[in-house]
Amino acid sequence: MRHDVIDAAHRRLEYLKSILDKVNGLRRDEPEGRLRISVRKGIKRMYCRMNADSKRDKYIPKGNSELAVRLAQKGFLEKTVKAINREAADLRKFVDDCDGNTFETVYCKLSAPRKEMVVPVAETDAMFAERWICSPYVKKFFGDDSVSYSSKRGEKFRSKSEYIIAEELFSAGVPYKYECGVVLRDHTFYPDFTVLNVERRKEFIWEHLGKMDDAGYAEAAVFKLNTYMAGGYYPGVNLLLTLETSRTPLDVDLVRDIIYRFLLG
Repeated sequence: MRHDVIDAAHRRLEYLKSILDKVNGLRRDEPEGRLRISVRKGIKRMYCRMNADSKRDKYIPKGNSELAVRLAQKGFLEKTVKAINREAADLRKFVDDCDGNTFETVYCKLSAPRKEMVVPVAETDAMFAERWICSPYVKKFFGDDSVSYSSKRGEKFRSKSEYIIAEELFSAGVPYKYECGVVLRDHTFYPDFTVLNVERRKEFIWEHLGKMDDAGYAEAAVFKLNTYMAGGYYPGVNLLLTLETSRTPLDVDLVRDIIYRFLLG
């Protein structure tokens, strides 16, 4: 939840910056002075005050209403800029104050002996990740005669690319499940990896489509991806994809970039 709030703050900061850039673009060629409006006995008169210390205002005749409009717009934009800067400063302070100072960090900062003596008021990220990893799941059958690539941890994978992705996930400390079954539209699929962004407590499925130059394989991949999206899994949202052909092998740098962008922080 805390990440949702901070993400929202960052999005608001980006939006404020875009509006500030727009306002600054509108403030070119502004007239000098400020607008003062006087209403007496139902009659509206407009004046231009050249500076804050001046006590004498220059009357703006009705025939020069364009100046009054430009001065009104100038005053409005000045107030808008002040409000944007004030809000942005408050948001930045909020984000900075939350960094490492939320209530969840209290338990994490305790010494090991104290952690053994207290019960946390909320599940820590480490506890959540451990529970996620240990939860049972239906795994695709892997026969002893299947072609496999084994990791130093004793895990078996059906392809070298899957082995590489698993190694990168492990090196980055990202929890994963290999070929964890999911039922969508009466079809059971076994995504290559189901992965967890621990800090955001968000689950992704990761499919590596490794034979995209094979027509039959590509056709099945399209069906699978369409079913994923119909079931609520969308690329870049909660579905991660890597692709490969016989001439275009897996890009390890891309794998690392995906891990960094979606699964860390």
